[in-house]
Amino acid sequence: MTRRCKALRTLCALTAMLAMAATATAGDQAERQILGFSPDGSLFAFEQFGIQDGSGFPYANIFVIDTAKDRWIKGTPFSAFLRDEGAELAEARHNVKLQAEKLLRTRKISHAGRLLASNPPAEISADPHKVVVNTDPVPISPPELWTFALQEKTFKNPLCTAFAGDDQKGFTLTMQKHGQPPKVLHEDMSIPESRTCALRYGISDVLIHDPKGGKRVFAILISVFKHGFEGPDRRFLAVTAQVP
Repeated sequence: MTRRCKALRTLCALTAMLAMAATATAGDQAERQILGFSPDGSLFAFEQFGIQDGSGFPYANIFVIDTAKDRWIKGTPFSAFLRDEGAELAEARHNVKLQAEKLLRTRKISHAGRLLASNPPAEISADPHKVVVNTDPVPISPPELWTFALQEKTFKNPLCTAFAGDDQKGFTLTMQKHGQPPKVLHEDMSIPESRTCALRYGISDVLIHDPKGGKRVFAILISVFKHGFEGPDRRFLAVTAQVP
């Protein structure tokens, strides 16, 4: 397919998207379920699910991430998308769990870890771009404090600017143990197609897993808000890191 054809396809999609947005304000706000870590902390999994705006079709995805490389493992994510507005969300979630069942079972991905922070979009009192947590299971003095900070970056995309009125956004995520210099966990150098015309980001959840004899693992779920058919859609991505 030529570049011109691809550009026209994207152009038409954005035009249709904004036309729908003019008549409605509610977007597709995906939910998430933490599926857990493998015993050694090398893998982390979560599910996102919801009803697609515009079509009303239910969907579910399960992501399994190599925590050392911070990337999906081969053969994932698992996806279920039911092209029937009368279908139940529970059916899509059941289908995707059937796909992931063998991998989750054989790799024993069921250790919940500990939820250190959670910031749902409805909570407006918290800072979605900065989270400070105490990683000690039992608070002691002095606490072991870690700061996770997200900074948005602007990427020019003429299509997004012309039809959405906004530049697309990427982000940088840093992690810092109190008293030490910050470490960059993720930095966008370009925007993948799945996040085209992203509007903004926020830290959704911070989890930790301390495997016996292994490295401590952090998993940070990021809310991604992007232009949708009926308003801003929310999806999730995970950033992971192993630390001594």
